[in-house]
Amino acid sequence: MAENPFANPFASEMATIDRPWTEAPEAAPRANEFVPISEPGAYPGIDGDLYHSIEICDSPSISSTGLKLIESRSPAHYFHQSPLNPNRPVQKQKSALNIGKALHDVALLGDQFLKAYFVLPDGYDGRLKKWEDAKAEKAEAERSSIPVLTFAEHRMVFAMAEQIEKNELAKALITSGIPEMTLVAKDPETGVWLRTKPDITPDTVDIVPDIKTAISAHPDAFERQATQLGYFSSAAHYLDVIDLIYGAPAQKRRFVLIVVEKEPPHLVQIYQLDDESIQMGRMLNRRALNRFAECMKTGVWPGYSTAENPILNLQMTRWSQSEVNRRVDSGELSWEG
Repeated sequence: MAENPFANPFASEMATIDRPWTEAPEAAPRANEFVPISEPGAYPGIDGDLYHSIEICDSPSISSTGLKLIESRSPAHYFHQSPLNPNRPVQKQKSALNIGKALHDVALLGDQFLKAYFVLPDGYDGRLKKWEDAKAEKAEAERSSIPVLTFAEHRMVFAMAEQIEKNELAKALITSGIPEMTLVAKDPETGVWLRTKPDITPDTVDIVPDIKTAISAHPDAFERQATQLGYFSSAAHYLDVIDLIYGAPAQKRRFVLIVVEKEPPHLVQIYQLDDESIQMGRMLNRRALNRFAECMKTGVWPGYSTAENPILNLQMTRWSQSEVNRRVDSGELSWEG
């Protein structure tokens, strides 16, 4: 790893810039002649934006994010924003995603960070005339799909990365392999290409780490975040693709999350994901993958209902039903009216 890519980032990196903000970098070249992947394996050097914007395999593939969208929303939602849709909408930038992506890039790619982001100047206010040039460059960056960070977000990203660097175990985990490798394999059951892009593909592929940001890394709070955002399904997908490429190990591979809080002191907590929870995520993935394969076969991408069953039954939530039944049992309410 570089000598300390997190030391004095603003004094060393921004002092070389004449203007008071980071100029919009040139957009990464589009791989118009990209040759689709046709063999399972691990592929370095595939740009992250390219990975997410086009079909990288010689037939439709799906990632963990796609599987989670099918499971949590519907195939229709997946198709709408997938490369399969010829009228796919332009993806709008989201601050939280830009922060997470920036942290990954600073922690894993070091000095390449500033080459791929547009950082607004300290105190920027697009309503004021003095920031007209910065506002124009921000708009150009957004049109070019270059992530935009505020100056405060920029500082926060480096502060979080510095805490990861200071944590010996976290540092060992993220320097134990090759960052941002693209892994692809075919699902034996459906023949569908599966793809993933782990933060680190470890040299031994025994422990697979992933970096996450959180408002709180406290076990209770982060358990809810991990469940709501489908981290267990993602872990199952990553591990399954790795198994298909490298073979099942003698001992089960482990998946760990390096979690860093967004607020000072940017506490770092490492979690190993529970095997049973990962298996539950795997079951959700299987259902979503089977639905994806069926949609590819039929060309139909249903929403919440189907043509055969267009009207769904609607009832109170289980909690509300339980509460009403409790009040009936106490005599406060009656089924008699």
